[in-house]
Amino acid sequence: MASIWEKTFGKRNAKKNVTRELSEKIIEYKNDYGYETIAEAVVQVGNSYEFAKDMDHAAPIYAVWRSAKELNVLDMAVMRAIKEQEYDDRNNDDSDANPSGALATV
Repeated sequence: MASIWEKTFGKRNAKKNVTRELSEKIIEYKNDYGYETIAEAVVQVGNSYEFAKDMDHAAPIYAVWRSAKELNVLDMAVMRAIKEQEYDDRNNDDSDANPSGALATV
């Protein structure tokens, strides 16, 4: 029988893993289907979730979405995806401005 510590940290780790996995899947979904923002991708997945969750071979994002919903971390996963995408966008903007990768010195 698992101890109270194993149960607590096991659930906490599961939440962290599902949050990370769903945020990555949302970003992939956004990029694969050409959505401009994470919000558009989330709305599309959310709208299709009820239909797709009963399918035998639905896209993998729906299984992770279901797990996040069951663990009550859906909102955290969406926020993480937004933060990651903003970070990636900022880094891409910086690299576009200075293609050599070197910082300008004065």
